[in-house]
Amino acid sequence: MNRREASKTETRRLILKAARRLFRKKGVEQCTMRAVAKEAGVSAATVILHFHSKTSLLEVAITEDIEQALQKAISTMPEKADLLVRLMHIPSAMFSFYDSDRPLYRALIRSTILEPEEDNPHITQQLNEYFSYLSQIIEHEKKRGNVRKDVGADTAVLCVSALYIGVLIHFFRNPGITPQMARDMLKSMTSQYLRGILFP
Repeated sequence: MNRREASKTETRRLILKAARRLFRKKGVEQCTMRAVAKEAGVSAATVILHFHSKTSLLEVAITEDIEQALQKAISTMPEKADLLVRLMHIPSAMFSFYDSDRPLYRALIRSTILEPEEDNPHITQQLNEYFSYLSQIIEHEKKRGNVRKDVGADTAVLCVSALYIGVLIHFFRNPGITPQMARDMLKSMTSQYLRGILFP
């Protein structure tokens, strides 16, 4: 890496560090690109050069934390547990993670969830990796004879994920819902769905 590339990388790091600090301190709505630039010690034009919008900056700044939480959940997956327990493991961890700063993660999801995939490459990559991981779990259960052979793993993953997104929206919209309440709700819904694909 030459000096110019190293300087560009360091500038990007400073911008992201400043953005994370301000997003958490002031909230996403109150945080401007100009404020991030001032916090990072660079010009507003430099921030725009690295991140074309506040949503883009928010996505990159926050998805790193989400990635760490996901990887921690995956690394503690109980491999020999039944399918329901395994499908619940990651969402359970994520409810607790999101609860640590609901306003911040609510802002991230609100800003990105309905946008085109190409506008949110980091979140898109995380979702694709998550779906692929869950699909492997379903395929493994099919080989063990616990899931019908005619069940499409990718379709099953989309169904289970849709349940999770539904509960997650409810979780963010209602501050009275605790992570445990969200887990119980999702577990009940997922269990009901699984009864349609598991052998008796």
